[in-house]
Amino acid sequence: MVRRTWAALALGCLMTACTGGARDDAAESLVLRGFHVVDVESESVSEREIVIEDGVVVAGPTLAGARVVEGHGAYLMPALWDLKASLWGNDSALNWDVLSQDANFTQCLGMHLYYGVSHVGVFGMQRQWVDRELKRADALELLAAEPLYPDQPICGEKGFGCDLVADATGVRAALDERVRHGAPLLYVVLAHPRKGSPAGVKPAVLAELMAGAAERHLPAVVLVDDWAQAREASEQGARVIYGFPEERVPDPLLELMRARGVAFAPALTRYLELGRLLGNEPALTDPFLTATLRPAVRDSYRSEQGIWQEWRPDLALGRARQAVMLESVARAAKAGVRLVVATDAGWVAGAFQGYSSHAAQAWLERAGLEGWARLSAATVWPAAVLGRRVGFALGAPADFLALEADPLQNAQNLRKIAWVMRKGRLVNRDRLLPDLTRGNYGR
Repeated sequence: MVRRTWAALALGCLMTACTGGARDDAAESLVLRGFHVVDVESESVSEREIVIEDGVVVAGPTLAGARVVEGHGAYLMPALWDLKASLWGNDSALNWDVLSQDANFTQCLGMHLYYGVSHVGVFGMQRQWVDRELKRADALELLAAEPLYPDQPICGEKGFGCDLVADATGVRAALDERVRHGAPLLYVVLAHPRKGSPAGVKPAVLAELMAGAAERHLPAVVLVDDWAQAREASEQGARVIYGFPEERVPDPLLELMRARGVAFAPALTRYLELGRLLGNEPALTDPFLTATLRPAVRDSYRSEQGIWQEWRPDLALGRARQAVMLESVARAAKAGVRLVVATDAGWVAGAFQGYSSHAAQAWLERAGLEGWARLSAATVWPAAVLGRRVGFALGAPADFLALEADPLQNAQNLRKIAWVMRKGRLVNRDRLLPDLTRGNYGR
């Protein structure tokens, strides 16, 4: 039998994002009723009940005392995904040895969940750090976004955050190691060498990697500098092309990517957000950002003067290529190429944990993407790269966002979060907020 909770309590929980002193709700039998269900997979909006048991969507309640959560017309959609982030915290516009907002692995995942991001691809981190933090999170039963850890990226030379793979023997060893560790995906660097970044793998190694990854059912995200590299990676079997090339994307490449099901992850927040934030007082005082970004770190973005020299090349590149890249994103979407969000949160200045997923939505909207394509880029399409489904089909995991306005209308509405649900549990978002009075949280 379904037990209805007080309507006032449900409405109060909806409007305050279920925050307060109480712990996160334990997994239970829930009936979500009175929502506009935004089913991104089927591109439909309907009013229907969603029943959840043991953290997944089911046909109907089987347990006595199921709890009803009233939506009162709110919008219910799948939680967000981000395929590329580094979980060290948030960078300032200065040298990270001078000023940064450090946070450990699970604290960063908590910030992602605060912003409604339920799955995060983890880039450029050591396995021992990740294993330690995951054990800690399991022991404490912390509720946070799920990390999708692929081990370190594969490069053509040894460098920070990279594994060197130089030949076929190295390919087999690297791939087998990732299979043993249960890696859900693979990052491969094909980009040209530059200051601070190791060289990408050679063409022969790329071919071996893509063939071996396909045999082991490991989807590969390939990092490129130009469209010629994107074509090479697409022909060899990449599942996602990540980058910010200089020229407009060629039509033959778009057709190749569409035909082979290769997705495109444009590095929008990496190259465009720093320029948008510098000296932008309304953006820097936006409560949606100030909730999680340390004041001193925000202050470092108030002027371009003093910005660290390591950030300047990305800033200049973003300014030079912005118009062409947004045009390429629009043309990719029109050609039927799937787009996926990869924010580089924590890796570069201006890309922040969780918040940058919403910044990416704004850039996709600016590029001209219609609502369904924009939402798909952060939900069903990145999930599909890993062979997963998200949404409201039977058996789907109950990772949801409740919003106070229609997210299809504009990207701004996606920020109007009423509550977040992870694994069928309503999240106490206040408990995910970082302590902004401390400069270092420890690793």
